[in-house]
Amino acid sequence: MSLSLRYAARSHVGLIRDGNEDSGYAGPRLLVVADGMGGQAAGELASSVVVQTIAQLDVATTPQTPADPVRALAERINEAHERLHTIITENPQLEGMGTTLTAFLFSENHVAFAHIGDSRAYRLRAGRLEQLTADHTWVQRLVDEGRISEEEAGHHPQRSLLMRALDGRGQVADADLSGIDLQPGDRLMLCSDGLSSFVSFDTLESTLAGYADPHQAAEALIQLALRAGGPDNVTCIVADILDSGFHGSRTSPNAETQYIGMPVTVGAAAEHAGAAGLPSFGAPPAQQPMAGSDPAQATTAVMSAVEQPKQGDEIPSDTPAGRAARLRKSERRETPGGDAGGSQPEGPQLGDWAPDPKRRRWVKPVVVLGGIAVVVGGLGGGAYYWTQQQYYVASDSGQVAIYQGVNGSFVGLRLSHVYSTTPQVAVSSLPTASQDRVRASITATSLSDAQSIVHTLSVLGSDCAALTTVPSTVPSASALPVVPLGTASASAGTKSTAPGSTTAKPSGNAAVHSSPTPSPSASMADSNQLSAQCPGASGDTSATGSH
Repeated sequence: MSLSLRYAARSHVGLIRDGNEDSGYAGPRLLVVADGMGGQAAGELASSVVVQTIAQLDVATTPQTPADPVRALAERINEAHERLHTIITENPQLEGMGTTLTAFLFSENHVAFAHIGDSRAYRLRAGRLEQLTADHTWVQRLVDEGRISEEEAGHHPQRSLLMRALDGRGQVADADLSGIDLQPGDRLMLCSDGLSSFVSFDTLESTLAGYADPHQAAEALIQLALRAGGPDNVTCIVADILDSGFHGSRTSPNAETQYIGMPVTVGAAAEHAGAAGLPSFGAPPAQQPMAGSDPAQATTAVMSAVEQPKQGDEIPSDTPAGRAARLRKSERRETPGGDAGGSQPEGPQLGDWAPDPKRRRWVKPVVVLGGIAVVVGGLGGGAYYWTQQQYYVASDSGQVAIYQGVNGSFVGLRLSHVYSTTPQVAVSSLPTASQDRVRASITATSLSDAQSIVHTLSVLGSDCAALTTVPSTVPSASALPVVPLGTASASAGTKSTAPGSTTAKPSGNAAVHSSPTPSPSASMADSNQLSAQCPGASGDTSATGSH
């Protein structure tokens, strides 16, 4: 029994990336997914070179299937490995370039399987999904050693750190190679980590089981990855395994596209698929390469991207080849009129290297940071404006002062300054309680409220000065109700709710108006109470009251 395939391939750049570093190929006997790395131009080039090299196993000019598909696949992978090594050697700035690889090669009765990196392959059999690959990542090693759980691995900050990749280093590629058991009715799904990292296993299983047509299943999987945020490139291939003698009858009547044997290329490899002899997805049939495409042209198409072109050769600017060439020549510029005729050929030239506007990856971060700066600046400006509408009363060099702002500091900067020290009131001239309040600061509701507080403190200071200068002996009791002293006492009584007051008193002025001859004992009591708190007071209130 020989097996055949009914397949579909899809690739999407994602919602954040500027370019697609994934490459994919699906043909009558070969399925390949590669996820490039090492920077955008380098990643696209690496995955394209590898897919183009391995796809030669599926060209129509070699109709005989290999007797040993595992060996044939291993040889092509090593050839791709050597090509990457050559590219990096000739272009040191591409050091670090590499790609993942997951591939299936079908022969008459055998299926070869190759894997390196963190792209994945799944098999759906009888409605049950099984992962066929093991990620070659640091996080997977931690899981295998029991140091973290599968759930923790999904959120680990180093989950994308690869331990093995196809990168041109070493003598041979370090890929997993084996045969695999497949049977009619199985469904394969190959994908980059842009799908498997953002769509759960259960959702993959239900989606693959829920669509009869591979095209519908592949498109649904891409949309699920995008709905999950789609921060990475997303590539997937869905292929149904059929008995080649009956695949026509096994085609689902609900299938949107019936089985055809035409190969498709997606992702970065599709950008120059025509030059490499590979068809790209979505191209009109008239543009698809014929079955007899020259394999020599196909095998050298991507390698020509890194060969040194002659002076004046044009290089397409929107392909991995053009980006790699510009990267290689970024430090050199040709002067205008360098050719014999004094004119430059049309099209992008190596000597006229300039950044591709599509690749200005700094624009988005700068715009985001600028927006954040504007918001933070606006909030900071609003906060500063609010602080300048606040006032409080406190001490400044021994004088009562009105401060504008908030009593405090931020990152070493004071949030207030002295607004006024008029009228001049010495803190030391105030009653003890008022001195304590001024030194601790008195919050005001407005500027006028702060001015009122200072005025009250000024009156208290004046009263203290008047009381502490009265002679210790008085000739007669008739001198006690003298109007000036009584006025001072009354004034002190009036400000009983202001700073420095300890006990609420009825208004002294009201007492003066209601009684033309105030009681000597009441006036003396108020004077004694205020005098006891004033600086320089003897505190012996009984001696003063005996007169």
